[in-house]
Amino acid sequence: MVKNHNKSTRMKKNILIVTSLLMLFSLKVSAQNERVLLFECFTNTSCGPCASQNPALDALINANGDRVAAIKYHMNWPGANDPMYLHNTVDNNARKSVYNVNSVPHTVVDGIRFANVPGNLTQNMVNNWLNIESPFEMRLSYEVDEAANTITVHVMGRASQAVAGNVKLYVGVIEREIHYNSAPGSNGERDFYSVMKKLLPSASGTSIGNVEAGSYFAYSFSWELANVYNNDQLDAIAWLQNINTKEVYQACKSSESIEPFYANEAMLSDISNVKSTNCSGEADPKVLMSNNGSNAITSAELEVLVNGEWLKTFEWSGNLPSLQSETIDLGAISFPVEALNTLEVRIKSINGGIDEASSNDIASLEFKGSPETVGKVLKLSIRTDTNPQETTWKIINLTTGETVLEGGPYDEANHMYTETLDITGDGCYDFTIYDAGGNGLDGGVYGLKAGSTTIFSGSTFGESESNEFSYEVTANVEECLDRSVNIYPNPTDGILNVVSKGEQIVVVYNTVGQIVFEGICDGLLQIDMKHFGAGIYAIKVGNETQRVVVK
Repeated sequence: MVKNHNKSTRMKKNILIVTSLLMLFSLKVSAQNERVLLFECFTNTSCGPCASQNPALDALINANGDRVAAIKYHMNWPGANDPMYLHNTVDNNARKSVYNVNSVPHTVVDGIRFANVPGNLTQNMVNNWLNIESPFEMRLSYEVDEAANTITVHVMGRASQAVAGNVKLYVGVIEREIHYNSAPGSNGERDFYSVMKKLLPSASGTSIGNVEAGSYFAYSFSWELANVYNNDQLDAIAWLQNINTKEVYQACKSSESIEPFYANEAMLSDISNVKSTNCSGEADPKVLMSNNGSNAITSAELEVLVNGEWLKTFEWSGNLPSLQSETIDLGAISFPVEALNTLEVRIKSINGGIDEASSNDIASLEFKGSPETVGKVLKLSIRTDTNPQETTWKIINLTTGETVLEGGPYDEANHMYTETLDITGDGCYDFTIYDAGGNGLDGGVYGLKAGSTTIFSGSTFGESESNEFSYEVTANVEECLDRSVNIYPNPTDGILNVVSKGEQIVVVYNTVGQIVFEGICDGLLQIDMKHFGAGIYAIKVGNETQRVVVK
């Protein structure tokens, strides 16, 4: 069951600076934005004064209907076991720190207009604050997906005038009313209102960038429900706050649905299916397209660029309703790989015309080119999570498509496994790690090193994660282990001498990667190559930390 309207499961955002004189004029003449006050209340279930003052505070909030948005943060004093504090200690403590709250009850209105004992609040004070014009208009709606156990909040806004300073958007999921059959604390309270459940996407908020007259933003945030008593009591609010001065410019309560600011307005975000390291010069990117306009999107032209070079124009068609999103597969692309690469996807048109909020038309993603790895020891390290049997991996030669190495599942939880990867052929390789449980290495980590250099690493990746690395087995003899190994003569028609300082492992491979000789060199090792026949062979000499391979 989905409650309310316009389901979306991914974050969407955009910011628009309007340059049209006609639009600016329209904004100016309709710039009377009715202020909604934000009440941030700090309380505790064992606070005696809270129990005596909360009824009047709640009555004042209710008396002002849609003009007051309230959110209550529960603290861990005077009673340390307040369940509504324990449900989300991080976000409760974060807002406490914003205002340096050290006593309860404590209420802050619009960040700066009132910070004191809530019993001192009056309707006359509220009336005066409501008369202060806001520089923003905001709109918000949400839906609860019972099957997915999520809430998705949509919020958008537009500035009627420029605002200086670092402005952030905060979104709060609240539970309108929580009733306990017996008081959870020592103050006797059993009914609690506007209780904060989660700040989205986090207590840090979301920067909306430089705010000029006409600046526009639209976001959607989703949260998997946790510690909710009654889904029917869920609600959401939002506010815009200067993080330096603490001033709240505008707050917003939810409505059944949003009437978007624009008719044709799309946003691109969340480029996916691109490996963080790449040596093949190939990718199959996907991008999330979100409809923040009132019209359904039925067609779009998307341009794909890597490092500023146009690669293709992708034509999409379908039916994307207002406030919904769709992940678009852009197909295969090829490009020259640089040390650091930037993939961009841009909206060229939607519904056969321009996007009315064009500043959110570009999504970008950076990824690295795999460094050249020549004659280095490759080591894979995996620290397993609590379900080691779910973790496996494989390495594929991208030229031949052959699986050259694979490993897992593992037996020991929370254990560091380290393996030396025996790659015997030059080329570009794909490394993929899998988690059968679909939550990556939850609490674990993996990484691939070439010598002392980490090529890539990761931990949280869902069902799988892939990266690429290049490897060349051959190295110049002069580079051998700081010249502690010498191999001669090369080429040879018979005896090959391997001279080393210290004990080294020596392995000889033929052209198809088969081992034809293995031995230990501790000073001098002589190998009669005539036994293997004429041809080209790879001689690998190394120890636990270094190796060299010579043809």
